Amino acid sequence: MIYWSSLITFYLFSAGVSAGAMLLSIAADLINPVKYKKIVTTGAYIAPFPIMAGMIMLIFDLERPGLFWLLLTTFKYKSIMSIGAWIITFFSAVSIIYFILNLQKDYLKLKTKTTAVNAIKLAGLILCTSVALYTGLLLSTLTARPFWNTPITPVLLFISAVIDGLAAISLVLCLKPDEDKRDINTFIHTGDFVLLYLLLLCTVIFLIGLGKSTQSAASALGIVTSGQLSVLFWFGFVAVGVVIPFVAAAYQLCTKMRVHSPWLNFISALFALIGGYIVRSVIVDAGQLTQAILF
Repeated sequence: MIYWSSLITFYLFSAGVSAGAMLLSIAADLINPVKYKKIVTTGAYIAPFPIMAGMIMLIFDLERPGLFWLLLTTFKYKSIMSIGAWIITFFSAVSIIYFILNLQKDYLKLKTKTTAVNAIKLAGLILCTSVALYTGLLLSTLTARPFWNTPITPVLLFISAVIDGLAAISLVLCLKPDEDKRDINTFIHTGDFVLLYLLLLCTVIFLIGLGKSTQSAASALGIVTSGQLSVLFWFGFVAVGVVIPFVAAAYQLCTKMRVHSPWLNFISALFALIGGYIVRSVIVDAGQLTQAILF
């Protein structure tokens, strides 16, 4: 039986997009803020908004949405859900500050204050990493659900979040007027190639680990590989979300063409985002469809 609806899946996806976009923005800024300025600013502009939309969906999924604010009146350090609520709150606040900081006008009067700017970036780096890891850590602690209870789950969802953030940045940049984006495209295609390879590797390890684990874990695996979620997994996630973008990234890295193909960038980014949503949908649903282990 499915208890967590598609609203939860949308929240997990949107949080991953925001965290990934901010992480890549800060990373690009650390590598070369001038050369990758458009990646820095685009990631900063994207970061606050998907997670806000996801939080609205999360609130509506509650039995009593009007009481969501109670989550922020207490802090339970032993509850990973309480910790997660505070991480998301702080991330949202810092992502808005980071967004304003990257606007052309210095509304916060901070751009000349290096220490303050670096503190914001450091806080953002810690928080976006925490947001990207939080969901996987939460699921992996649920020992009664064998499909979720694996150490590779947080890693898989973290890599997927970074890919989603990179895809969102790429998608926005594709919509901008034509200009010389060779350095930016190389950054994006290299990131896609490496991250999608790591995601594929983690997926294989995840599947093998489940298959070689307990009988309950093997049964959970069957739902995804040959059961009711198999088409969604193999076609929606593996083919559309991983293989096609990976091949597209490899092609554009290996080709000797000076000008990268905007339409291929657009399709690849769109497919990667679709795959990012589907992998969360598959993981959330498969974990619930598997019979819980009672201790």
